[in-house]
Amino acid sequence: MKKFLAVIVMLSLAILPFSSAWAVGSGGLENASFSAKQLGSGGAVTATPDEPAAISYNPAGIVDLPGIQFQSNANFISLMTFKDNDTTGSTRSSGTLAFVPTGYLTINPGRIFCDRLAFGIGSDSPFGLMNKYNSNDPAVHYTGWRNYLKMFTLKPTVAYKFTDKLSIGGGPVWYRIYDFGGIQGYPNNLITTLVGINTPDGQVRINTSGNRWGWQLGTLYKFNEKHRVGYYFRSPVTVNLKGRLKVENSNIPPFLGGLGLHNFETGVHTKMNLPMSMTWAYAYQPTPKTHYEVDFIWTRWATMKRLYFVPDSSGNAMDDIILENIRMADKDWRDGYGLQLGASHQLTDKLTLRAGSWFYWTPVPKTHFTPSIPDANHLVLSVGLSYKLSKYLVTDVAYYNSFYFKRRINNSIAEHESLINSSIDGRYSSYSQAFTISMTLKWDDIFPRAFGDKGQAVESPSIAMGSAGF
Repeated sequence: MKKFLAVIVMLSLAILPFSSAWAVGSGGLENASFSAKQLGSGGAVTATPDEPAAISYNPAGIVDLPGIQFQSNANFISLMTFKDNDTTGSTRSSGTLAFVPTGYLTINPGRIFCDRLAFGIGSDSPFGLMNKYNSNDPAVHYTGWRNYLKMFTLKPTVAYKFTDKLSIGGGPVWYRIYDFGGIQGYPNNLITTLVGINTPDGQVRINTSGNRWGWQLGTLYKFNEKHRVGYYFRSPVTVNLKGRLKVENSNIPPFLGGLGLHNFETGVHTKMNLPMSMTWAYAYQPTPKTHYEVDFIWTRWATMKRLYFVPDSSGNAMDDIILENIRMADKDWRDGYGLQLGASHQLTDKLTLRAGSWFYWTPVPKTHFTPSIPDANHLVLSVGLSYKLSKYLVTDVAYYNSFYFKRRINNSIAEHESLINSSIDGRYSSYSQAFTISMTLKWDDIFPRAFGDKGQAVESPSIAMGSAGF
C-alpha cells in the first residue's frame, strides 16, 4: 500500500500543469530546474549523472541505472525584482511563487542487452518566465506588467555503453510552448496627441502557442574510480508561435479614422529562438563517499536578435498603426556563460549531504534590458540532502538563494514623446529562491527476478557514484 500511494503522489506531481519561472540556467529565459540532487549540487552534475533526471543534463548516465527507476520532482521558485528611480518612482514585482514539476522514467533491461543499453523518457520545463508588476509604473506599463512563457518538453532517450569507460546517450526533444505573451498598455495617445487630445490607455493581451522538435546528446567517460568527465549538448530550436491578440478600450475618435471606444481581437504570430547549449564537466571522487565536480556552460543566446509579435490586420488603419509598435523590440543578446561547483558526502548508508554554488554572466545587455526579463550577473548558493527511506524509495530535497547584481539602466526602450513617463530607466536588483523535493522509486532487481534470478545479486555499476546516496 505504501508503494502504491508513493506512485500515485509522484505521478500526480509529474502531470500537473507547468507554471514556469526562470531559475538556474545560462541566464535569459533558461530554467534548468530538473531535480533536488542537481540543484543541491550547484547544478554541477553532468559528470555524475546517477539519477533518472540525468535525461535532461547528461542522458549517457542512465545506462548505469539498474532496473526500472521513476523520479518525480516538485520545484517551487520565487523571483522578485526591484526598480528604483528618483523621478518616476519605485516598484517591484509581486514575487509570485511558481510551481514547476518534472518527471523521468528509466528502464535498463540488464543482461537482456548485455548490460549495455537503457531507455528513458522525461518531461520538464527548461525555459520559462512569469512575473507581475504594478501596471501603473511607467517602467512596465508599455513593456509589459505581466509576462509569461509556459512550456514543457518530452524527451525520449536511449543510452548505450560502448565500453566500461565510455557511454553515450541522447534522443529527440519535443518542445511545447502553450502560453507565451503578456499584458501591457495600449497607447491610444500615439494617435490622439497628434491633434492635442489626451486619451486614457487601453490594454492589450497576447497569448501564443506552438511546438517544435530538437535533440540532445550526452557523453560520459570514466578514466578510473576517481576521475570522470562529461559533456552535454542541446540543439538550437526555433518555435513558430501563433495566437490571439486582444485589445480593450481602444479609443481613437472617428474624425481621426478610428472607431471610437471599442474592443477587438486579431491574430498574432512570432518566433522564439531557444538557444544551443554545451556543458563540459569534470568530477573527482577521492573516496567512494565523497564527490566534487565543476561544470562550465556556454549557451548561444546571441541568436536572440529580436522578438517581434506580428499582428494580423485589425480592420482599422489607426489601430493597425498602434499594433505595429506593440511588443516590437530588438534584443541583441550576447552569449551566456556559467560556472558551477558542487560537492557531496555520504554521511551514513542512508543520508547524503550536498552543497554547491554557481555564477552566471547575463546575456542581456543594458541597451536592450527591460523589466520583463530583468536578468543580471548572479551568484547562487545551494544546499541539499538525500535520504534512503527504503530499498525502493529515496527522497531528495534542496534549497538555494540567488543574488543578482544591481544594474543601472539608461536606454530608450518604450520612450516616446507622446507617452508621458514611459521611461524604463532606473536601478534594478533581483532576488530569487527555490525549494525542490524529489522522490525516486527504484526496482533495481526487477529484470533478474523476471528471469528467475531472484537470489542473484545485481551487478553494481562499473564506478560507484556514492554522491547519489542510493
